[in-house]
Amino acid sequence: MRKSLIIRFRSQQPTSQDATTSLSPPMATVPSDKFPLAGLLVLSTAIFTSMATEFLPGGLIPLISDTFDRSSAEVGHLITLFALTVILTAAPLAVLTRRVDRKAIVLIAFGLIGLANVLTALAPSFEFLLGARVLGGLAHGLFWSVVAAYPAHLVRSSKLARAMAVTAAGGSLAGVAGIPLGNALGQAMGWRWAFGALACLAVIVTVLLARLLPPVKVPAGGTGAQARTSSDRHGRTLAPILTVCFLILLIVAAQNSYGTYMVVWLVDVANFSMEAVPFILFAMGISSALGIALVGAFYSRFPLQIFLGALSTLVMLLFVLPPVAAAGSFGGVLALIVAMGTAFGALPTILQTRMMQSASPAARNMAAALQTTAFNIGIGGGAFLGGLVIASAETEPLGTKQLPHFAALGMLLALLTAGIWEFFLWRARRREGGSGPLPRSGDILY
Repeated sequence: MRKSLIIRFRSQQPTSQDATTSLSPPMATVPSDKFPLAGLLVLSTAIFTSMATEFLPGGLIPLISDTFDRSSAEVGHLITLFALTVILTAAPLAVLTRRVDRKAIVLIAFGLIGLANVLTALAPSFEFLLGARVLGGLAHGLFWSVVAAYPAHLVRSSKLARAMAVTAAGGSLAGVAGIPLGNALGQAMGWRWAFGALACLAVIVTVLLARLLPPVKVPAGGTGAQARTSSDRHGRTLAPILTVCFLILLIVAAQNSYGTYMVVWLVDVANFSMEAVPFILFAMGISSALGIALVGAFYSRFPLQIFLGALSTLVMLLFVLPPVAAAGSFGGVLALIVAMGTAFGALPTILQTRMMQSASPAARNMAAALQTTAFNIGIGGGAFLGGLVIASAETEPLGTKQLPHFAALGMLLALLTAGIWEFFLWRARRREGGSGPLPRSGDILY
């Protein structure tokens, strides 16, 4: 029972003999002791571009809406459709390309992301814009099905958390600088220029990826004892992989039901001016980076406490946000949004680190594809549900004003799910003679 429920971090890592047996060429490249900082930084920059591509429409909804004479909810579907494309294509593309060199996949997928931004910037109609987003979603899904596991193939297990933090910084920077700057550029010169700037950045990053990103070869299976070992590790890690995916889905859907339309909420409900929005998004991005830094500093010592603490904080902040806005406290709203950025900024890094720690080396590609699918089901589902809440404003009591409360309920469901799962694991530990309710450092719970 203990082995099937609580997967020790050390037991997931191959010994030197395992590495020779199960990770020998042509199956994989054994990670080097040298920390590939330059490669991880350029990969982080690529993640910044990819994440900004996915979420930039959320910061430009009013401007795009005016251009094509569409409602905010309809424009929000640009994010939903992008995510839906990822959901439908990430896993199949991961399977189809499993024998292709990982670096080549990164370069091809990222080149398509740049092309999608060019087409978005030139879109003559809303329907054309939707098509460009589909292409972007397809490329994004392929990109992330490889990138999510890339750091785990470059470094040894003792350096995995550090490597994940470096790449996660790219996503955080998209919130800190990419989306606010895109919003500011959109207001100053038009939303098309924001996507044009991303396209130019994609060209530069593609060149850097080609020069600086270390190549890796990923296990594609084996024969005899190798195949049996791979199958066994898949089986032992499938339950925690699926649990992480479910928590990702709940948390990201809750966050994006409000986050997709946060600009609309800030302007229409909290009565901030459009000129103030880039500064608010920038402050939230800075706080998100702080959340990642706190995870890097303390997560290895207090993994469960930080995870449940961040979730609990988000539930509380989202419930408090509407009444503070109704009281007309601009400073209070800003403080709550900054605190939300810190709490939520920590969660994706935690979940991605847990995923790669929980998955055996042979299961990492599968875990990366499932993780990408879960994130985008949450992103698209959250944007869709948030759009329904906005659309209900004239006929139902929810409406735009209550978007944070709606998100809080979803985050509360994630908190309860994580708590129940932890209690189940704690009971298993007690039956096996474990001491104390909290995990020891290195235990992988989800």
